Amino acid sequence: MKKIVMLLAGVACSMLLFSGCSDDKSKTSATVEKKSITIATTALAMPEVELGIEDLKKRGYEVNIKVLQDATTMCKAIENGEIDVALHPHKPWMDSYNSGNKTDIAMLTPYIHKNTFGLFSKKYTKADEIPDGAKIIIPQDESNMARSLFMMEQLNFIKLKAGVTSPTDLDIESNAKNVKIFKIHVHQVIASLDDADAAFSATLFAVSNKLDPKYQIATSQDADKFGVGFIIANKNKDTKWAKDILASYTTEKVREGINVIYKGSSIPGF
Repeated sequence: MKKIVMLLAGVACSMLLFSGCSDDKSKTSATVEKKSITIATTALAMPEVELGIEDLKKRGYEVNIKVLQDATTMCKAIENGEIDVALHPHKPWMDSYNSGNKTDIAMLTPYIHKNTFGLFSKKYTKADEIPDGAKIIIPQDESNMARSLFMMEQLNFIKLKAGVTSPTDLDIESNAKNVKIFKIHVHQVIASLDDADAAFSATLFAVSNKLDPKYQIATSQDADKFGVGFIIANKNKDTKWAKDILASYTTEKVREGINVIYKGSSIPGF
C-alpha cells in the first residue's frame, strides 16, 4: 500500500513539474520582454522615424532602422519576421493589402500622421479652369486611385456609380468634362506633371519632388480617413514593446517635428 501511495505521489509531482515547464514554453510574445526593435521606413519618412528613436532608447530598446522601397516590401518583411514595425502606408492601403493577400497586418493607433491629397497643375491656377478633354494623371494603386476619383467627383469632373466604396475608372458613370485619365505608379505622378494638364497625388510626393506649393490648386478634405501609423503583425499589436513605440512617437517633440518636416503635406495624427 505504501508503494502505491508513493507511486501516486511521484506521478502527481511529475505532472506538476511537467505543467510548470509547459507554462514556461507557452508564454506568448506579449509576455516576453523585447530589447531590440527593427523599424522599416522609406528614405522620405526617415526624418520622421528619427524623431522617436532617442525616446525608445531611453525606454531600454536597441533600435535598428531599415530603409525599404515601398509598402508592399514592408508588409512582406513583417510577414517574414524580418522587421517588427514599419511606418509608411496609410490605413486604406493596408486594408487593401490585407484583403488582396489574405494577410493579418494591423495598424497601431493613434495614427502618427495623416496624409493630405491634392490636385496639381502647372498650366492652371484653379480647378474650375481645367478644360474639357484635359489630360489628367492619377496613381494606379487601388487606394490612391479611389481617392483621386472621389476628389474628381467632388470637383464636378466626373460622377461615380452610387454606393461604390473603392472606385476604379470603370466606376465612372458620367464624365462631364470628358477628361482623359492616365494611370501610372504613385511615385511617378508628380514627376510626370509636365506631360499633363493636371494630376492627383498625395501632397507629400509634391514636397519630396520639391514642387513649388503654388502648383497645388486644390486640396482634399479627407485626411482623417488616410491615417498613417505603425503597421505590425496583428499578433504583436498588444505587446508592451508595441505600446512603448506608440508612447515614443506620440510626444510633443514628434508633433512639432512632423509639422516642420512635411510642411503641411502631412499633419500630426494624435
